[in-house]
Amino acid sequence: MTSHAQPTPTDQALDTEYALLVPGLITVYVTALTEAAAREALALETADTIELHDLTVGRLAITALDLVPAAAKLDKVDGTLIDDSLPDADFHISDIARVAARILNGPDSTNWTASAGTHAVTGYLENKTRDTGIYTLSVVEGTLQLQHERWATPCAEFDGDDLPSLAEAVATAVLDDLCRNEDCGESTADGEGYDGEYGNCADRTARAETPEPEDA
Repeated sequence: MTSHAQPTPTDQALDTEYALLVPGLITVYVTALTEAAAREALALETADTIELHDLTVGRLAITALDLVPAAAKLDKVDGTLIDDSLPDADFHISDIARVAARILNGPDSTNWTASAGTHAVTGYLENKTRDTGIYTLSVVEGTLQLQHERWATPCAEFDGDDLPSLAEAVATAVLDDLCRNEDCGESTADGEGYDGEYGNCADRTARAETPEPEDA
């Protein structure tokens, strides 16, 4: 019987490339007239992935940055350090969608699901049980927006730098957009509904609540 020695990790060639998404804190300096203007510039310039070239740290090659402007917190003003300047939470937009799904589900449901887009700078929310279609959470022109796939205009816009508060606001916006009939996954944005119900549901409710005319 012939035996073969198993290769040790040091015997194997280092020929596999791994891309890792690493959360972290990045200091960004912006010259502007006001803090609001600085935040607007940050959101505008980081709306897309920032491609890096030839940036290496030891064996690490850093090729791109995806910043989350909504999580930025003021650190210094003209070199003066601001107290308690660390962000309330280091999170991606997909994390907002994930927490919003948890809020929408409550303690007894798993129907709402969240997923991440490319580099986690986009988040998706969907309830397949209700056939809601997909809600997309992303930064558009410097503003965090919630967009439904069936409509051209956003359902809501958000600001803030606190993950729980943003997720609560997103969950509320989704519920405001959906028909209040829990068996219906349609949006009320069609303009045909009434009292929080989608058009067809509103029609059925109206018929049910309207007394039948008496025969003459």
